[in-house]
Amino acid sequence: MNHYTSRIFLTVRYLVGLFGLTLTRTSTELSSFRIHAGHGRHDDSRPLPDGTAAVLDDRNPDLEALRARYRRLDSPFRPGRFWRRSRRLRDLNLKYFRGDNAYVWQLRQLGDNARLKFFLLARYVSSLDTHKLLERTGEDGAFGCWTFDFQELPTVSRDLLDSMNEIYFLDHHWGLLSRTEATVVDIGAGYGRLAHRMVDCVPGLTRYLCVDAIPESTFLSEHYLRHRNVDHKATVLRLDEMEDRLAAERPDLAVNIHSFSEMPLSAIEAWIGLLARIGVPALMIVPNEGDRLLSLEDDYLRVDFTPVLERNGYVLAAREPTVADPDVRDLVGVGDWFMLFTRGGGDTTSGAS
Repeated sequence: MNHYTSRIFLTVRYLVGLFGLTLTRTSTELSSFRIHAGHGRHDDSRPLPDGTAAVLDDRNPDLEALRARYRRLDSPFRPGRFWRRSRRLRDLNLKYFRGDNAYVWQLRQLGDNARLKFFLLARYVSSLDTHKLLERTGEDGAFGCWTFDFQELPTVSRDLLDSMNEIYFLDHHWGLLSRTEATVVDIGAGYGRLAHRMVDCVPGLTRYLCVDAIPESTFLSEHYLRHRNVDHKATVLRLDEMEDRLAAERPDLAVNIHSFSEMPLSAIEAWIGLLARIGVPALMIVPNEGDRLLSLEDDYLRVDFTPVLERNGYVLAAREPTVADPDVRDLVGVGDWFMLFTRGGGDTTSGAS
């Protein structure tokens, strides 16, 4: 998709969004999309964990105070209008934040035959699982998460499969599972799904720091990581406190999964500049548009932010589709890419692919 076509598509997506609809990709071809309901669904067949229904309320005083606190910030890290409450966040039910929603498009991106596609993805991820990570963590479907059961596979969800896949990419190209100490910062951490899985599965993880400029994300991840009993290692940083904390923690790795692609260039420059200033040697990015690193400006123009990485010394060290098997990739219709950048000769286990 060229620059002109991309702008037309984003304009059309904005217009159909006014009618409660959205566009998503239906194959690995960036020009192949379908129109569907703009709101996801959740699985409410499992009761909410005890005591959480009253807390996970849009009018929770703590959440309201956090919103006010973030609104007062004149921060370069704040995102553009993509995540404004009148649009993106209407696709979020706080009580069922692990459903198909603004954080994880569990079902709508897969289209028809979701069970079959989950089976293919589950078989693919299981083939990667040489460290038996699927036995260290699990999926209980809490908070509205859609799950699938198969006879010879564990219960799976998009949360679980994506997280395992990301961990194995980082292991292959950065030696994640063999490191004795590792501090990770997650920019745009959402509700903390990867933080939960890393604490469960990575023995040498020292600290996992969750940062998000959306107050709802900060609020949810604090509660979710406490619920999963991983908050002894996974810490949520408030936006106005995170610079000093990150400078003190000196993370070894930053991850940004489908987040930079939803920010204007000014915010991306602020985040990458911060990582460079505090000396974070490695950065994993998963963009929204295949392997193209594009910002999302408030006028829906897309801008290549590769020069921002280059100016700050980040060089591509590894690049591969999130699903390496071409048949599974085409049948499921997942066209995302993993991209690992290193700075100042950062330690990796493999060169660029």
